[in-house]
Amino acid sequence: MTKAQMQHFFEQCYEKLVQSDMNVLPNIPTAMQANPHETTEWKHWKLVPALCTEEDFTNLEKELGIQLPAILKLFLSTYHHYFEAPIGKNPMTEPFSALYDAYNPILIQHQYLPFTWDKEYAYIRCICLEHMPDAHRCPIYEIDHEILFDFEEDEPIPKAEIAKHMHFVADNFESYLQKCLEEMV
Repeated sequence: MTKAQMQHFFEQCYEKLVQSDMNVLPNIPTAMQANPHETTEWKHWKLVPALCTEEDFTNLEKELGIQLPAILKLFLSTYHHYFEAPIGKNPMTEPFSALYDAYNPILIQHQYLPFTWDKEYAYIRCICLEHMPDAHRCPIYEIDHEILFDFEEDEPIPKAEIAKHMHFVADNFESYLQKCLEEMV
């Protein structure tokens, strides 16, 4: 997926929200307000080109202890936005917000990179990293977050124990995004 294709994805999603007047939230920073002259607490937000740098990604990878797929970096470095799950927020004030919100060290230990939640916030969505760096071969799975309460971070957990609770969502991140777009309002 190219930068232009990723921009097109976000712009299509945003247009769907605008058409249904669902791009309204409280406490939007001025730079992300579609109309800074709105006087209500709830304001229309807009897409803003992302300010994420390669250094930001290097620091994030060190913090998480994992290499991010190139397509996820592209996703996170295209626009700052307030899309809800299953896309996940990436506001200017908290870049990588959705990633941090879905973070789970047990999943990362087993090569599942949590990046957002499902619409009901019951399932954590993950990129399976077994076939990195070939992101086209990295499927998307989800796991009920309550299952993770049964495991201790500091105890060894067989990968098969985690894998049996994973539910397939999409062939890869690109097909996942397409699915999200199709399912939007």
